[in-house]
Amino acid sequence: MPITKIGVILLVVGLIGGGVAGYGAGFTIYQSRISQLESDISAKESQISQLQNSITSLQGQLNTLNSTLLSVQTQLAEAVANVTLLRTQLEEAQAELMPGRVPILHVGDWWIMEFAFNETTYILTQNITGESPDYYVIYEEYNPPYQGTSNMTYQMDKSTTYQIWGQGQSEYTYDNTTIPYTYNITFFYTYHGGVPFPMIVGKEFNMTEIMTYTMTMDNTTYTYEYNTSYVFEVETIESVTVPAGTFTCFKVNMWNATSGALLYTMWYSDEAKTWVKYVDYTTTPETTYELKDYSV
Repeated sequence: MPITKIGVILLVVGLIGGGVAGYGAGFTIYQSRISQLESDISAKESQISQLQNSITSLQGQLNTLNSTLLSVQTQLAEAVANVTLLRTQLEEAQAELMPGRVPILHVGDWWIMEFAFNETTYILTQNITGESPDYYVIYEEYNPPYQGTSNMTYQMDKSTTYQIWGQGQSEYTYDNTTIPYTYNITFFYTYHGGVPFPMIVGKEFNMTEIMTYTMTMDNTTYTYEYNTSYVFEVETIESVTVPAGTFTCFKVNMWNATSGALLYTMWYSDEAKTWVKYVDYTTTPETTYELKDYSV
């Protein structure tokens, strides 16, 4: 059957109409998909915003926690320091309360001793002027100068109270001249044997002292060394009265280990942290030192 013009036109119109209808349906599907994607994007953006807000909140909390942690660490360090200080104070208090223990001294402590020799009264002042982990620095001064010695600075071992180094200036008159000679002298001490602390009644020990000293006078230096051995005995505990007051003391005797001669008798007080009295039998006549005043 032949196709007429009208038939062709109708066919074309039908094809176009079908295409338009198909396109319209596809467009609707894509438009719906785009709307869904936009909705999903909006939801994701909202979720991202919420997550960002959560991150900001968590960051703020983390900053607060870090600040709190630093504060707690600082407080912990302070607490540890305080505990260390309190332990040190406790140990010092326990040591000071135990009789006969080695004394714990402090910068600013001082003692004034008084003694008479050849009808002259002398005042010996001692001051703690410094310290290191191992020793105290003590400055002592005689008024008037005793046997030429006017002052001395020395180091005292903290664990034994032995003098380990000393330096001073002295004067003396030579060959009955009226002009005094001034000389500087430096002492070094080493010890072998027992130590006096802790003091216990009945305790006895030997100790050897090696003293080396140099003396400079008139631009000339002289060096000497002495080696002496001693015997110490803590004899008893007794009450002693001196110008500074009445003290409960450990009485200690000290002999020359070679000759057996009694050299010193000394009375040590935990309260005054020093010898409140001692008698020096090496001088003629013997010399008695007594504590006049103190502050520890």
